[in-house]
Amino acid sequence: MAERSKGKSSRRSNLAKRFIDLQKIRKGLPIHLTYQRVLAGLGIALVITLLLIQFQFQSIPDYQVGDIADRTIEAPIDFTVIDEDATQAKLEQMLAEVPIIFDFDFKFNNQVIGELRSAFGEARRLIHEERKQLELEPGTPLPLPVREQLKKQLSDVLPRFSQGRVLDVALKHHFSPELETQLIQLLVESMKYPGVILNRDLLLRYQNRAIVLRNNITEQEDLLSDWTAIRDLGQARDMLRQNEYELTVVSGEDKKVMIGFLDNWIVPNVHFNRELTREREQMALAEVDPVLLQVKRGKTIVRAGDEITPTRLDQLEELKKLKRPGRLAGRIAGVFLIVCFFFFAVWQYFSVHRQEDENNVRHYLLLALVMTISLVLAKMVIALADVVAGSLALPALQNPLHFYLFAPVTLGTMLIILLVGVDLSILFSLVFAVFVGLLTGQISMTVYSLTGSLGAIYALEQYRERSAIVRAGLVIGAVNILVALALQLYSSEIVFQWSAFFVRTGGALVSGLFAAMMTVLLLPMLETVFGLTTDIRLLELSNLNNPILRRLAVEAPGTYHHSIIVGTLAEAAAEAVSANPLLLRVGAYYHDIGKLRHPEYYIENQIYCGNKHESLSPTMSSLILASHVKDGLALAEEINLSPKVRDLIPQHHGTRLMTYFYQKAKEAADNKNGEVNEAEFRYPGPKPQSKEAAILMLADQVEAAARTLQDPTPAQIRSLIKRLLYSTIQDGQFDEADITMRELEQVTLAFERVLTGMYHHRIQYPGFDFSKQVEGRRPESQRIQ
Repeated sequence: MAERSKGKSSRRSNLAKRFIDLQKIRKGLPIHLTYQRVLAGLGIALVITLLLIQFQFQSIPDYQVGDIADRTIEAPIDFTVIDEDATQAKLEQMLAEVPIIFDFDFKFNNQVIGELRSAFGEARRLIHEERKQLELEPGTPLPLPVREQLKKQLSDVLPRFSQGRVLDVALKHHFSPELETQLIQLLVESMKYPGVILNRDLLLRYQNRAIVLRNNITEQEDLLSDWTAIRDLGQARDMLRQNEYELTVVSGEDKKVMIGFLDNWIVPNVHFNRELTREREQMALAEVDPVLLQVKRGKTIVRAGDEITPTRLDQLEELKKLKRPGRLAGRIAGVFLIVCFFFFAVWQYFSVHRQEDENNVRHYLLLALVMTISLVLAKMVIALADVVAGSLALPALQNPLHFYLFAPVTLGTMLIILLVGVDLSILFSLVFAVFVGLLTGQISMTVYSLTGSLGAIYALEQYRERSAIVRAGLVIGAVNILVALALQLYSSEIVFQWSAFFVRTGGALVSGLFAAMMTVLLLPMLETVFGLTTDIRLLELSNLNNPILRRLAVEAPGTYHHSIIVGTLAEAAAEAVSANPLLLRVGAYYHDIGKLRHPEYYIENQIYCGNKHESLSPTMSSLILASHVKDGLALAEEINLSPKVRDLIPQHHGTRLMTYFYQKAKEAADNKNGEVNEAEFRYPGPKPQSKEAAILMLADQVEAAARTLQDPTPAQIRSLIKRLLYSTIQDGQFDEADITMRELEQVTLAFERVLTGMYHHRIQYPGFDFSKQVEGRRPESQRIQ
């Protein structure tokens, strides 16, 4: 015992060192095998990627608008193309909402007024100098020669006043401030806000767009509600004449002269700001997104004989771009990275949550193969659906999505449940649902695949016969119908399309049944290729009419009966600790088939003959007993027994000691003063590697030992089971099995319950003494036919 504890401590220390020293772990790994796994994973990802990528091998001619198409061209994948007409309409609508900018220039008003004031001021200065030189009294008119001379001088200084009689009228009134003020008021009134424009043609051109008047000094912008308020030169001059009554300093013909003089002083002060308007138009257009036209896969872009329109030409040009090597390589690389991520996540799941399972690589390859098969079948159905939808004349059924629901998207999940287990099937369902979405370009197919797979997990969580797969197909079909209805209700806008619903309903039901049918077809092949044992295979092996079990019943009846009872014990214990009861029952049926080689050497079969071991040495007897393990493995290989069941044959004995012959050898050795090697009297092993193997070992011992009880009361049965359990634990037989003491206690209670029921007491039959030996002669009064 001390040596065993010492060995365990040494193993734990070595294990801790390996976990601590990462470099040693890396060096301890087989590098070439790691590289092989990486390359295999990348190869699997590439295959899946090629299945998800849509290829179009049809060439696209170089058509021009107006040409007649010589072939029918369909969209191989979903893609988008810019709708030029709709985009242009959207741009024009946006332009119509951008206001036109006009500058209202106050500088012109100030400049004109300043020039007029300067002219009057200069004229009054010259007049004042002349009167000063002549020393004229205020109110005394200038002499005619002086006036003519002054007029000539003013013509040179003020050329704009030299037209007509303007200078005469102004001199007549001595360029008075009153005249100046009234002229400026008339001029300001004619050029007031919203101003004067040279030509109203621009206003007419943009009359349907908003007009903003911008003050070029303050940069304040005002939106004009009425663009007609802006006057042109003619309107401004008309306003001047309408207001001529305000000119009171002069009258008669002099007023007309001065009004005509002011006509030339009115100038445009509103100008079109082309640069700022263009800048704001560009900013508005930059915010306009192009209108995209969604083209679904399978849609007929052009039929043979149709005319090439601009819209069709745009779609064909976009298809050409999609066929370019760069675009195709980009799509392949993108999908490849996504697939690599998901397969790496699956491998991490194996590494973290199933790290003690030696079948990880085999299960990973199985998952990849099932994924490939499922995608191939789905792609075939989807390709057929595209053809069918494109050939139908009824518009309601031209959506290929209606026929996508026929795809057996739950096939892979059903296979993984049956071959590996529910936990991995959930992860498979998630990954496959994403891949189906990538394959079809429809998020609804992702939902459809995932919900159907969850229905498969529910339907196949427990099954006891092959017909359960068909029932699961019906359950999946029902779930698919509900999901199809939900998706159609979600996507329907106005009218519920009954024809599409009936197609979807039929497809959903066929999908479940088709998946069940393919599962029944593929399951045996995958079991054989990967060496896996499913519960359905175990059900087949549990048939007591199997040839090997019939041989056992005839040639070794004691062993056969022992196996049946062990199966009952083990199955009850498995149900108590959440182990696999079916595997344990089948394992119990076959655990002693090696005894068929020499059944007469085992005490349970020595009914009408003596014990042959009495004439053999203990060592020879132990060899014969141990040989039934080797013979059982050979026979299991011969009948192609499932691996899980075959592994229970050597593990149900482990490395236990054959106590009877060991003690007999020790007694013989004591008499001869020799030593006995304990290892020669132990079974070859290995020790139980699983919970099921540990339960089977204990059930085998308990059933055999219970037969030795003379009066099997519940207390005696409980004591026997406890002693066998503690003895086996002390012998270290459960060190490598994932079973806990709590579970062993539950196993003990299950054994006690079954054995107590088997060895229950009965009342004696009145009138019968079963202990009395029956006489050899028959009653004379009874005839036996």
